[in-house]
Order: sequence, then structure tokens, then C-alpha cells
Amino acid sequence: MTREEYLNELKSSIMSLTSDEQAEAIQYYSDYFEEAGDDEKVMRELGSPEELSKTIIEKFANALVDTKSADSENEEGSENNSQDRTDYRMSIDALYFEFEKKDVKNLSMDFGAAEVVLIEGDKYSVETRGLPEEAINCYLNKEGTLVVSNTRRFNLDFWSHNRRSRIVPRLLVTLPKNAAVEKFRIAIGAGQLTSRTLSFKCNTGNIDVGAGNMVLNGIFGGRLDMRCGMGNLEFKGSVSGNVNLDCGMGNVSLDLNGDPKSYSYDAKVGLGDFRFNDEKKSGVCKVYNNQKKENHFSVNCGMGSVTIKISE
Repeated sequence: MTREEYLNELKSSIMSLTSDEQAEAIQYYSDYFEEAGDDEKVMRELGSPEELSKTIIEKFANALVDTKSADSENEEGSENNSQDRTDYRMSIDALYFEFEKKDVKNLSMDFGAAEVVLIEGDKYSVETRGLPEEAINCYLNKEGTLVVSNTRRFNLDFWSHNRRSRIVPRLLVTLPKNAAVEKFRIAIGAGQLTSRTLSFKCNTGNIDVGAGNMVLNGIFGGRLDMRCGMGNLEFKGSVSGNVNLDCGMGNVSLDLNGDPKSYSYDAKVGLGDFRFNDEKKSGVCKVYNNQKKENHFSVNCGMGSVTIKISE
């Protein structure tokens, strides 16, 4: 698909917006393609036009509320905010970090209020847009752990006319195809993290979701620790060994490759729901398995929902 075809399909998918809003969105993403200089990479990052259109429509809806809130500020506060926006704009730049596949033994990523996309490529790389340099840490430590973190809060009102920058604050993380690490950690606070289809392997892993949304597709792991507070976690891939899964008030969905007969589970359920293939547990209950198999889930589900589906 060419850039023009992509933008034409995108425009057809946002016809529910006003003509001005459509024009603003199409202009923005036209600029985005132009600035990136790699159409195929941008399309992998953004997903299909249909997927992107849902995000655009949601952002415009949120911007309407944010604009009304901004209009209620007093004159003195508005002057201060205007100066802050100017200072912020001056410190923003597009950043790029790159690392060789052979040098990375472990991967640790920790994001706060951010929009993050994971895609496949030839090397480990991190690209940022709309973020000040001081808001991102990216380095390879002496143990061979690639550390990527953004825990600073920043404005996510992308479509507000009062927004600080025309560039959407986001991070694009590229993982090499068929990359394998010993330890893998990924965490998201109140933001959103999604992945295109990956082929990433780890021996042990830690996945942590606060109040945000995380969608991982193509992670093949060994022993994993998973935690979801009030957010949403969707995981597609495989796991082996012991898996510890804690869910508070959020939603966790695992779609795994494997033989269902080779997995067992223990579960503690509060007021939530727990599903393991065709088995379902709801309300306050405890399920203990006296014959733990080599691959075993230990699940704590409070008021949320946990669904584990395993198929060959």
C-alpha cells in the first residue's frame, strides 16, 4: 500500500468527523509521513487505516472536553501556561537510539503516561516524537541490559487546539526479528502500549500494567510474572514453566500456543471472573491443584477478569 492509498483509506474511515476535523487529521498524518521519511515503517507503526481511525475519532472526542476545561482557566493562569508551552516546545526534538542485536542480553522497558508502539526490524532502536530529551532514558548498561524508560508525565491532549506541539508524543520501539534475551521486563502506567506481530523470545519475564492498556502479540516466554491493576492486558504467544498472574480490578486475556493438557492452575478469585479454556470460576472461591504440571499458572483475581485460552 502506498502513502496516498493509506491516507485515502484513512479519510474514508473518519467520515463521521466534521470536514475541518478530517482535514486536520489528514494534514497531521501527511506531515507525519513526510517527517519520518520511511512510509513502510510508519504504516507498521500506525497499523491499518481502520485501526488508526478509531484512535483519531477518540482523540477528537477527548479534545473537545479538554478544550472546554482549558477555557475555564483564569487570565493569569493562561499567561503562565502559555509561557510553559513555549518553553516546552523549545525543548522538544525527535530522538533516535540504536543498538546491535548481539549486544543486548536483557531488555527492560518502563513507561509512564506514554503511547508506545512495538514493531519488528533489523536492530534494537527507539524513536521518540513530541518528547523533551529529559523525559526519556535509553542506554545499554554493562550487564547488557537495554534500558528504556519514560516515567515523566506529559500532555496527552493530542487533538486539542491548545496542544503544545503538532507532533503526537509517542515512542516507537523496534525489536529485531527472532530476538532472544535472558530477562524481559515491560511496564506501562497510565498510557497505552501496543505491538504489531513480533517474534521475541525470553527465558524469564515481568509484565506490569497499572491503569493503562497493553497489547502484546508474539512474545514467546518461559517463566513469567504478570500484574494488572486497573488496566487491560492482552497477551498472545506462549509461556512455559511457572506463571504468576495477579489481577486487581483490570482485565487480563492470554491467548497461548500449546497443549492444554500440559498446563495446570491454582486460582484465588474475589468478586471477579476466572476462565481457563472451558472452565469458569466466578465469585469468591479458591481452587488448588494437587498435581501441578510442568507448566503451571498461579492466579490471583480480585474484582477483575482473567481469561486464559490455550490451543495447539
